[in-house]
Amino acid sequence: MKKALLAVVAAASLAAVVLAQTTMPIQIVSVVTKNYDGVPTSTFRRGDVIIVETTLTCPPSYYYYYYAPAAVSYLEVITMWYKNTMMGLTLTRDTITPGGTRTFGGGIATRIGDPTGTYNFEIYVWNGFISEMGAAWAPLADPKITSVTVTP
Repeated sequence: MKKALLAVVAAASLAAVVLAQTTMPIQIVSVVTKNYDGVPTSTFRRGDVIIVETTLTCPPSYYYYYYAPAAVSYLEVITMWYKNTMMGLTLTRDTITPGGTRTFGGGIATRIGDPTGTYNFEIYVWNGFISEMGAAWAPLADPKITSVTVTP
């Protein structure tokens, strides 16, 4: 009986460690595109600044191996794409505590001569740039994509 109980406790502990290691420490919970006046919209004209506002959370139950970190440092990168061409990028660095929320809004301008059509915004949260982190580089959140339409 003791061996069976010990096996169950060991399996549960291992499962908890694996779950803690595979759960992303940060979630992108909201992505909103806004015009320069702060009004949410998904349609813009050439020459407009497109503001992408993201909200991130760190679950209060996030653990790294056996301990809950005091804070998680991150790099948030927002890229703007037209088909296969990157048209702009904005980023920020910050820290977030377990149970915390952070909001970031970055603006990327479209130019008068830019093509019209659908633009995709890709949002990434990493522990830093690959060139800085080397082999320790890792994503900290599942990426998100949102789209807008640019008209003449």
